[in-house]
Amino acid sequence: MSSDSRKPFAPSHFFTVCLTTFLIVFAVFFFYPFIFVIVNSFKPDSEIILNPIGFPKNFTFENYGKAWSEMNFPVAFLKTLFITVFGLLGIILTSSLAAYRLARTDNKISWILYGFFAFALVIPFQIIMVPIAVLSKNLNLMSVPGIVPMYWGLGCPTAIFMFHGFVKSVPKELEESASIDGAGEWYIFFNIVIPLLKTIIATIAVIDALWLWNDFLLPFIVIQEGTIQLAQMKFSGGQTLARYGPLTASLTLSSLPIIAFYLALQKYIIKGIAAGAVKG
Repeated sequence: MSSDSRKPFAPSHFFTVCLTTFLIVFAVFFFYPFIFVIVNSFKPDSEIILNPIGFPKNFTFENYGKAWSEMNFPVAFLKTLFITVFGLLGIILTSSLAAYRLARTDNKISWILYGFFAFALVIPFQIIMVPIAVLSKNLNLMSVPGIVPMYWGLGCPTAIFMFHGFVKSVPKELEESASIDGAGEWYIFFNIVIPLLKTIIATIAVIDALWLWNDFLLPFIVIQEGTIQLAQMKFSGGQTLARYGPLTASLTLSSLPIIAFYLALQKYIIKGIAAGAVKG
């Protein structure tokens, strides 16, 4: 028998079992922090302090009632949802328009502007934190609606960088053909280009929604109250002892909506980022 007819290497059953076992153990370690929070949300504070890693002995829903009422959870939820939804819509709309024009304009100015956006990715938020606080006060933007445009500016550099590679992969012939048929630029962008970018749009939506929903520092600087993350501070201590039961319950309540959103769109994350890396 010639060497060319040999069968390709196939992993043994023992290797498969070992790999599966390793992945299961790794998954347990990965999910343990979330499981830890959920389990402790059903314990009184005294039991959490004495036995933080065990299952509840005195199972109670009292922590959820305290978190719901003391945080004024429905109001905090709606404010956080408002910031997340309108912040996300603004980031996607403005960054896709900017990336489309930069990708379709082949001159030095467009590449310089693209370089500025790319450079903004490496600027830590702590460097611009104080100027943002001063600017928000001078422009009377220290409110829930006022913080939304700030998220547009902070989120657009990453989104433009990701959109730019995808727009370059869209064949120009499609746009030229539509233009010959009488379609305008706005029609071409929203009816031809945008449908071809749905993978990267979903990817950016998931990444930025996680950021907007869970962000603490910018709301703390600008509006100082109202969002879920800021409302949770009352359980974390300060001048009094931390109340771990209501805190873990509030963390569980606040994480459920964004986890559901992530699970609905998570298949696009790897697909979009991998495709963007190849196309960029």
